[in-house]
Order: sequence, then structure tokens, then C-alpha cells
Amino acid sequence: MTESLRRSLVMLCAGLSVTGLVCGTIYTYAARTLFNPDVFAMRVADGLADPRMAELVASELADQVIAVRSDLIAYRPVIVGALERVVSSVPFRAVVRRAVKQAHETVLSQKGENIALTMGDLSVVARDALAQYPQLESKVPPEALEALAATKHWTPGKSLARVLAAASRMRTRALILLGAGLGTGLFGFALARRKDRYMLRYGLALSIVALLIGVAVQFGAPGVAAIVKPRFASDLVRGLWPAFLAPLALRMWILGGIGLTVVAGVTSTFRRVDLAASGAAIWHIVAGRPSRVSLGLLRGALLAVIGGVSAFHPEVVINGAAAIAAAVLFFFGIQEIFSIVLDWLPKFEDVVEKKGSSVPRVVAASVLGLALIGGGVWWITHEDKKVPMVTALVHACNGHPELCDRRLNEVAFATSHNSMSGADIRDWMFPNQNAGIPRQLEDGVRGFLVDVHYGIPIGDRVKTILDTEVNSMAKYEEAMGKEAVEAAMRIRDRMVGEPTGEKDVYLGHGFCELGATRFVDVLSEMRDFLILHPDDVIIIIVQDEGVSPADVAACFERSGLVEMVYHGPVVKPWPTLREMVETNQRVVVMAENHWEGVPWYHGAFEVCQETPYRFLKPEEMSNKVGRGGTVGSLLLMNNWIETTPAPLPSNAEIVNSYDFLLKRARACKKLRKMMPNLIAVDFYKTGDLMRVVDAMNGVEQPLTAEAGAK
Repeated sequence: MTESLRRSLVMLCAGLSVTGLVCGTIYTYAARTLFNPDVFAMRVADGLADPRMAELVASELADQVIAVRSDLIAYRPVIVGALERVVSSVPFRAVVRRAVKQAHETVLSQKGENIALTMGDLSVVARDALAQYPQLESKVPPEALEALAATKHWTPGKSLARVLAAASRMRTRALILLGAGLGTGLFGFALARRKDRYMLRYGLALSIVALLIGVAVQFGAPGVAAIVKPRFASDLVRGLWPAFLAPLALRMWILGGIGLTVVAGVTSTFRRVDLAASGAAIWHIVAGRPSRVSLGLLRGALLAVIGGVSAFHPEVVINGAAAIAAAVLFFFGIQEIFSIVLDWLPKFEDVVEKKGSSVPRVVAASVLGLALIGGGVWWITHEDKKVPMVTALVHACNGHPELCDRRLNEVAFATSHNSMSGADIRDWMFPNQNAGIPRQLEDGVRGFLVDVHYGIPIGDRVKTILDTEVNSMAKYEEAMGKEAVEAAMRIRDRMVGEPTGEKDVYLGHGFCELGATRFVDVLSEMRDFLILHPDDVIIIIVQDEGVSPADVAACFERSGLVEMVYHGPVVKPWPTLREMVETNQRVVVMAENHWEGVPWYHGAFEVCQETPYRFLKPEEMSNKVGRGGTVGSLLLMNNWIETTPAPLPSNAEIVNSYDFLLKRARACKKLRKMMPNLIAVDFYKTGDLMRVVDAMNGVEQPLTAEAGAK
């Protein structure tokens, strides 16, 4: 092989290697971003934080509304303005993230091509967001929100299907390019006679190309958006660029840093590059007069372009200069480290002194450089099995960032006993709680113990259908007291006439005659709350008195809450709250009696251990084993005083007080060797339930040494 052919091959290998590594890195990032449903959905949702994107999406949604109700066209500016506030909200972005992820998975599985955004969810978000701006809300016609809820589809998915098909091809091509890049680089290194010179040029080429692309990706959005027409496309570029392309810049910085590291390693083995001398040389090039006219014209044009960009887009020039300064500082810092490390290698120094040779130092630096390239490429292309969703969309699970990465069985939930019996509900006798479930959710309750019965409305009351509740009367007398049962039967006897509604499932304590709420209505209110609070997880335990699992499941279906129920295993290890939020499986549902035939419905005392639940005075309270034995992976701690038929807030003041409740919860954890996950009380607003739960979760320090003792 002639020397000229060798040099040509070496240069070709170096060029192909740099091209393969850079293009392979870009392809790998693009394939991962577009191919992974979680990442793709996260990028789309993050893009909505940009005001231009919010305006763009609001305009699209307004057109959808007007398509349903054409007479609303006169109000289009008002509707767009209102929807802009909705689109930029966290609940809306969570709805979009779930919809895009579902559509992404649908396209990949070839089940369909449409993104079906749940407009019912969006309608809930819109109503809540507009309620915070009364002046704006008063201007939006009610028909607009009705039309929004009636819209079935948003954003066609054919373009998404094409993008995802391209992403699938990119994945294969990325591996080929990266492999070719590494292979040709190693082949060129083996061919080169002056390996130090090869690595020097290779490192310079890699760093320059990667850093230029990194600068373009990091700061190029304004320039590209200014070129792109029409305005719709320009706003789309500005909105999605930071979410989709900015993370690519980090990979380019790393690739450029690898190139600079190689250059620093090679130069440190010979004559170090002097910072002052380098600066003087650069200044001479910029300020001195070039020897050739063509170079002078090129320099003049380049300086003019930089000056023009500085005038109209100063932030681009400032950011570019900062990136160059960072690269220079990085280079000289790495060079200094290389020089010191190599000077510490006595074997290399002995060889240099005795033989006057620098080959071992060159080999050491070259091998280190190649190792850095391989390690950097692995990092750039490595894909974790679980993609972290560390965005504003998942920032505080159940109100606290600290809880997001804890498993469900490691978290305490504020829980209400007989949750459905709220004192603020009209005609509800003998309530156990200060307020009903909607207000409980707003106040921080995340665990609910409810009773369900079949009932039928007659007038303004609901009559319990007792046919399915065999042998229940004695149980009701024990639980509610003879006085309550007699009151229920008297009301029942007065309920005459034809039913005013259909048979349905109702929440009620023993007898719907003493107070009842339609189960599906409460589940719908839970769903609305969870849409507006996309980071929250709740647990529901149903005391099913004769109600079949199929009918309970039907209520979840009718309410829409079934879309959020947890479908995973109910044994350790439970998922983290973050994982439940990301998959939108945020509602764990259990039954006391029957759960057969419904995959997400579980036996309460197969999943939960429990303490005793019937205490007549505070000193009787015990953490001994109750129903469920010691097998379950969750723990229910019952903490109320029985005073049938009427629960007393005065008792709750004692047993829900901070010191009493926290001391018992700590003792329960110590005795049972597990977190009391459901701390269930009567009159949740009386006492300090929320502060105790925070203390158990470690997000608030105990107020007293005695209460804090473990």
C-alpha cells in the first residue's frame, strides 16, 4: 500500500467515523423520543407550557367547539382566550399526556390511527380553570363547554403514524451508523503511522462538528421559526422545539466533550497548548489582515453575519459565545488533568528519560481517548428500562414530592370511616364525617371506607332493597344500634307509592332510608377530582351489602372512573406512586365480601391486614391483629369510638388529637412491623388527622418528643 493511499484511507475512515457517531447519536435520540410512548407523550405535554403552543391548541379546540355549535362563531375570540388558560394548566397537560401515550401505543399496535382525546376530561378541566377567573367565565357561553364535552376526536393520527413508522426505521439505522462509526474509527487508528496526529485530528473534527450541531439545536429555534411559514407552523416550531430537540443538545455537548478530551489527551503527551498563545493567535486571525483576498472576503462576510445576528437576536450570539467559552475552559481543564496524571506514571517517565521516546505516553492517551469515546457512545445510546418522567406533570404525589418514589405500601393515607355519611348532606341521619366525599377529597382524604346497597327512589327518599341482604338485620342492629334500625323502619313504612326512579346502587350506612347517595354520582365526582389533580392516588374499600361485583363494576364504568383503576398485583412490591400516576392507574379498589369476576376488584382482607375496629372508649384501642390476619401487604388502622347510633365529634377530638393519634400510629407500625397505610377515623376535620399522616410519611416533623418516639 502506497503512503498516499494509506493517508487517504486514514482520512476517509476518520471522516466516516465522525459522521457515523454524530448521525448515529442523532438517530438514536430521535428513535427513542419518537418510539417510546412515555417519552413521546411527555415531550408533547411539555410543549404545551409554551404560550404559543397554548394559543395554537386553544385555536384548534375552539374550531372543534364551533364545528359542533356553529352559532358560537361570534364568540370565537372569547373561547380561544378562555381555552388558552385551560391548555397551559397542569391537569390539561396530564390529560393530553395520557391521550397521546394511548394513541401512540394504538398506532404502534396497528389498532387504529386516531388520537381520541377524552373531551369529557377536558370539559372538567375547563370548568375548573375558568371558575378561577369569574370575569372571563361570565363571557364564555355555556354552550361552548357543552360542545367541548360533545366533541369525540381531536387531532388526526395519520401524521403520527407516519412519524412513528419513520422512528421504527431510525432505531435500526442508528445501531448500524454507530457500529460503522466505531469500526471505521478503529480501522483508521490501526492504519495511521502517526497515531498521535490521527487522534488529534479525529478529536478536533468530532468536537467541532458535535459542538456546532449542539449550538444549533440548543439555540436554533428562533432562527428556524423565523424562516418557517405560515405562522401556524412557526408557532409549532417554537413550542415543540424546546421539548423535543433541546435534550439532543446535551448529547452533542457530551460527544463534543469526548472529542475535546481526545485532543487534550494527545496534546498533553507532547507540547501543551498554551492558553495565552492560543488567544493571541485567534486575535491575529480576527483582527489581522489576511494575506489572500478570498480569506479577507470570507472573514468580512462572517463578521457581518455575526454583527447582524447580534443586532436582531442578541441572545443567540450570547448563548453561542458562552458555549464556545465553556468548550475552551473544558479543554484546558482536561489537558491539565491529563498532564498531571501522565506525569505521575513513573514507568512512562523512565522510558522517556532513557530512550527519549514518547510512544508509551501516546499509546496511553490514545487508549484512554478510545475508551472515552466508547463509554460516551454507550451513555448516549443507553436506554433505561424505566423512563423517568421527571417533569412538572408529576411533581407532588398526594401533595408531597417526597412520596412520589415510595411504594404504595410505604405511604400513609388519611382515611375516612363511613366516608359517604357527611354532615353536609341533606337528610343524612347519624353522619360519621364532617362533610361528604367531594369536600373530603379537597381537604386531603385519600382513603375511603364506604357501604353500598341496592335501593330504589320513592319520592325524595331511597328505599333499601333488602331482598339480597340476607340475615342483615341483626348485623345492622349490632353496628348501628336498635334505635337507628327502628328509625329506618319507621321511615320505610311511610314510603308508599310508585317508585320515582330505577333500581340502582346507593351509598348508605345500613339503610338508605337514613341517608343515601347514588354510587355512580360519587364515583363521577371522584373522577372529576382526579382529573384536576393528576398526581393523586386514592384507595377505596367497599363494604358490599348484597351488591354484586358486576354491578359495582358497572358503576365504575358508567362514571368513567374505571379508566383510572389499578390493574396490577396487590402484593409486594407495590408500584411507586409515581408509577401509578404515570400509568394513570391511581384508584385501588377492594371489597369486603364479594369481588369475583372483576379483575381489578380485590378482597379487602386478602390485601389488607387490620386492627380491631370496635372500641367503646379510648383506652380500649388496640393494634392487635384483626380481620385479614397477618398476610396482607397493606395495613388498615381503625381509630374511632363506637357510640351507636350517633357518632360523637367530642370523641373524635380525643382520639384524633395529634399526640394521641400519632402515638398510636407509631405504636402500630412498631408492633405490626409495617406502615399503617389507611389511618381511618370518624370526623376527619376534628383533631389532627392530616398532620399525623404527614408525620407518619416523614413530610412533617413530630411536634413532641413523645409523639415522635419510635
